[in-house]
Amino acid sequence: MYDGDFISVIGNNGAGKSTLLNTIAGTLSADAGSINLENKNVIKKSVSYRSRWMSRVFQDPKMGTAGELSVAENLVLAQSHVNTTSLKWYNKKGQWEKFQELLKPLDMGLEDRLKTQVKYLSGGQRQALSLLMATLSKPKLLLLDEHTAALDPKTSRDVMNLTDEIVNREKLTTMMITHKMSDALKYGNRLIMVQDGQITLDVSGKDKQNLDSEELVGMFDN
Repeated sequence: MYDGDFISVIGNNGAGKSTLLNTIAGTLSADAGSINLENKNVIKKSVSYRSRWMSRVFQDPKMGTAGELSVAENLVLAQSHVNTTSLKWYNKKGQWEKFQELLKPLDMGLEDRLKTQVKYLSGGQRQALSLLMATLSKPKLLLLDEHTAALDPKTSRDVMNLTDEIVNREKLTTMMITHKMSDALKYGNRLIMVQDGQITLDVSGKDKQNLDSEELVGMFDN
């Protein structure tokens, strides 16, 4: 993986996509090999250690946010060097207007719901907030674990467009697992297919642009 890559990862159920992502994130241990991040081999490092450079958005919108806290409080938690004092005083520290500026481009009305507990948001609003929180610190690696799979088609499209906008604007190196062939083809500069724990296809540039859904689906049978 190169700096600035936006990689879509596809494959059959049980092919090893989630295992790959979980191994990179540290929630699964690797038996061998190395995982190099910021010139450090992190293969033996904990999830919390890796989180200094990695962020992750999960399939379940509830996993990336704290439901009992407000939208503003969740954003405070996502900022680096946060502590309990800043949670209590975030409004008095002039954060309110900054949070509104951050949320308005999402076009989901969240800038007017800063005091709302996150558990009362829709799935799409909550996932958009999760995405924003995961990218606030400009991570060296962003992991997207089927992050639109639980959303309805329109909301899924909106969150994917938002994802593409943020990733490209911030030049974030990103790996995204998806079951949607259309998303794998449309987004990112590189596409990887995983089968039986092995990478069987790795295309980028014009080779990726020239692929179509029918051809890609046909490769699952090879």
